[in-house]
Amino acid sequence: MAEFELVIVGGGLASARAIKSYRETGGEGTIALFSKDVDPPYHRPPLSKRYLRGEAERADVLVEHEAFYREHDVELFLDTTVTAVLAGQGEVKVEGGERHRYGKLLLATGAWPRRLDVPGSDLEGVLTLRTVVDSTEIRRSGAEARTAVVIGAGFVGMEVAASLRALDVAVTLVHRGRALFELLQSPEIARFLEELYRSNGVTLVLEDEVAEFRGDSRLDAVETAGGRSLQADLAIVGVGVEPVVDFLDGSGIDVDNGIVVNERFETSAPGVWAAGDVASFYDPIFDKQRRIEHWSNSNYQGTEVGKLLAGGEGGYDVVSTFFSEVFGFTFKVFGDPPRGTQALLRGEIEDGKLLGFYLADGRLAGAVLAGQEEKTEDRLKELIRERAQVSDEGALRDPHASLEEAFAGR
Repeated sequence: MAEFELVIVGGGLASARAIKSYRETGGEGTIALFSKDVDPPYHRPPLSKRYLRGEAERADVLVEHEAFYREHDVELFLDTTVTAVLAGQGEVKVEGGERHRYGKLLLATGAWPRRLDVPGSDLEGVLTLRTVVDSTEIRRSGAEARTAVVIGAGFVGMEVAASLRALDVAVTLVHRGRALFELLQSPEIARFLEELYRSNGVTLVLEDEVAEFRGDSRLDAVETAGGRSLQADLAIVGVGVEPVVDFLDGSGIDVDNGIVVNERFETSAPGVWAAGDVASFYDPIFDKQRRIEHWSNSNYQGTEVGKLLAGGEGGYDVVSTFFSEVFGFTFKVFGDPPRGTQALLRGEIEDGKLLGFYLADGRLAGAVLAGQEEKTEDRLKELIRERAQVSDEGALRDPHASLEEAFAGR
């Protein structure tokens, strides 16, 4: 049985950032990183964009060069699955039964793509996207495919559809909802995106869903519940992810839509922390538990938890952000837009500039934006942190009015 000062389970961005921050804060002792991935930690956003399109290679997406781990006394256990955490004994167990002892434990196992439970989902050519290996296979298949069906209009589906069109594949996007990127809660943005996709040659099939993947051993068509038959050499399923927590059964660590932690990323078990996509964390700005599946969150949380593991100061205290880029259009979302609250927009999206506000009880809870100056972005984050009260909704919608005019006392 090997013993390590710090054991990290999960090989994503949060893990790499935690290692770097831990060492920079003075954290000592050996570190072991256990990951079921075959590659060391890498950035996921390029997997649906630049890497998938062939504009970046494996070395370009790595968070740190491979020598970084040797230089920081980190033992990498790649292609290794942790099957249990024995919190009372300070041990983790890996597939095959081997155990390893830890002084401190960080759980950063992320999330895993959902599969569609329909006939033919195991056919060759039906893929999901989460890893470099997945993206490599989609890139290879895309180079040979003439037609592809992408299922889902969230981040993965939207970005993969745009990238496959850049590879000159005929793409049909199937989404059971009424609009693209529904989480933005804006009919204006949805209409803009629909036109953007159609003008770039993507066929949109909305308010329908996959009933069956057809083919002998390899996919050749996708049948929908609405009766459509879509020719497809390739299908990418992007219907969301589930936090990876199954290995915690019987551990005594609280799980509820992820691993439950406080603002200092501490779990219910002493000496065990969690961060990144898998963490259901306490957000003091919005006074609620949240789980966020975005690059910026893992980047921030990994850095903060690394400080804490080394005995330094840290914790969650930031206005959350995420971004996406499709067909050259980049947008960002700040804060926590309340579900069911429509964005109040100012400006013309067609001009490449966008600013939208999400309100909760007359206070600013979130914003969606594109083409804004950095000082505007910084001010929006300040106003969201303050939960600023709207004083003039007309000024809120007026592209010529300042943010100060729209919010009380400013």
